[in-house]
Amino acid sequence: MHLALIVDEPSQFRATLSAELCAELDAGEVLETDGMPEAFRLVREHRPGLVLVDVDRFGNPGIDFVRRVAATLPSVPLLVLSDSDGTLAAVRALRAGAHGFVAKQRGLAEVMQAVRGVLSGYLVFPMDTLETVRHIGEQRESGYARLSNREITILQYLARGHSNKSIAAQLLISSKTVSTHKANIMAKLNVGSLVEMVDYARRHQLVW
Repeated sequence: MHLALIVDEPSQFRATLSAELCAELDAGEVLETDGMPEAFRLVREHRPGLVLVDVDRFGNPGIDFVRRVAATLPSVPLLVLSDSDGTLAAVRALRAGAHGFVAKQRGLAEVMQAVRGVLSGYLVFPMDTLETVRHIGEQRESGYARLSNREITILQYLARGHSNKSIAAQLLISSKTVSTHKANIMAKLNVGSLVEMVDYARRHQLVW
């Protein structure tokens, strides 16, 4: 492997991960960026042998990045990093075409273990990810697949009993924006009430 690409915000974690990749995996160079346009440019120009991306930092553009790289360079191992250790995040990464998923909170050693796994040709995901995919079926058939990351976040807050005002305060948006998202969620899920929305979220394991 001649070079790797890390798409994440600058941090001590990113710097340490970059050093580990150089030292342990014979990566001649590790490219780093915290911007999506730059990430696409680096992939096109350098065709790295490994791509790591923290999708939490970029929302839907991060998932779109995974899809596009998987479609254009299917042989390049793609490892999704996340602050979340939830099943939904891993499922979305798998359905986007990633080869692996690991939560940063599990530590650098486990991230490097996942790196070795995807470089060896394995799919590296939490144990229950494939089972969950099997239960929910193809992504395009799932109502929540049409939701944006922000809409999923708001749905999860609503399902846990938070009010519009509380959600607005925690996400630093207006209550009106929350109401708009709520209406869009109900339309996309084809539900007619908050009770039905909460039931949908629980049945589809969007809250735990």
